[in-house]
Amino acid sequence: MKKKILIVDDQEDILKSLAQYLEICGFKVISTLSAKKAIKLAKKEKPDLMLVDIRMPEMTGLELCSKVPEQKVLFMTAYNNYEKKADNYENSIGLIRKPIDTSLLIGIIKKEFA
Repeated sequence: MKKKILIVDDQEDILKSLAQYLEICGFKVISTLSAKKAIKLAKKEKPDLMLVDIRMPEMTGLELCSKVPEQKVLFMTAYNNYEKKADNYENSIGLIRKPIDTSLLIGIIKKEFA
């Protein structure tokens, strides 16, 4: 059975390219531009992993993940000073910098599911 990944990012181009890449790599992908919608999707779909942008307009990725604390998450950001905050989140598997290095991304994800 395919592993399910929920991608949450407020930038549509990033969201679409990551979704397309992960689908090609064999994952089932659910994606949304909205942090609020992501909470509902996470509770309904129960993804194996969430790939979440830290800085979004509705709420931060950290706030989003606090609403679904049982979910494993890989945080994404283009900004500095978020490593400690991401590491402090109990179910974080790390933080990846934007622009996303897709080979690094798939390595992190495959290691998590190994």
